[in-house]
Amino acid sequence: MAELGIPPPAPAGHKGLFHSKKAPVQPDISSFSNDISNLDRRLRLLEEGFTNIRRALQVTEQNMVSKNKMFSTEIRTIMSDIGDIKKEIAEIKEKIMGLIKELQTNAKRDEVKVLEKYINLWNPVKFVTQNEVQQIVKEMLDKKK
Repeated sequence: MAELGIPPPAPAGHKGLFHSKKAPVQPDISSFSNDISNLDRRLRLLEEGFTNIRRALQVTEQNMVSKNKMFSTEIRTIMSDIGDIKKEIAEIKEKIMGLIKELQTNAKRDEVKVLEKYINLWNPVKFVTQNEVQQIVKEMLDKKK
């Protein structure tokens, strides 16, 4: 019957599965103490691990806060520099526009060449001043007298 998975019949005087009279089991205090010690040790290891993680997290948070402050300061500085550069660019644009307007009022190359041709044609170097003419007339009048 044991081969079929059926337990052997109970010995005589036995009253079934649930009514056995066995001697009460004495708890083994040393194994209980060992189990408590083992659990205590494992709990301390876990607490130490959590403490280390908490410290690392605090350091990370402090680093993030300080980096954030540093980046904020750098961003403000860069934004200020960009504002200054924009002002300088606007001033340069104004000056360039003024130069363009001034250049538009100046004579062009073709106009200067036309003037050069007229000057060469008239040859103003040979012109006489009013004082010179008066001097010449005076000298001629003096000669005739």
